[in-house]
Amino acid sequence: MTRLWPRGEPVEAWGGTEETPAGFVWKGTGHPIQYACNRWRVHARWWESSGATDSGGSGQAIWREYVKVTTGTGLLCLVYRDLLEGGWFLARVYD
Repeated sequence: MTRLWPRGEPVEAWGGTEETPAGFVWKGTGHPIQYACNRWRVHARWWESSGATDSGGSGQAIWREYVKVTTGTGLLCLVYRDLLEGGWFLARVYD
């Protein structure tokens, strides 16, 4: 079973580079990143104003850099960096 958070679960990233952190904290547990499997960027709704949003989160440009990683704690997961607002988020954990 795969767990998915379409809007992302905020995580605290540490170290590494701007493109790939050395690890992240999720639900109070540190997950050091062992390997970045692949990466890609999504730039959707670019024609929308980055400041225009409603309570549902629609109507806003999306610009994210996704990285599929394996961690030292045994997770295969998808994290992304929000290139507009900043911050790292957990999008998916694969079982």
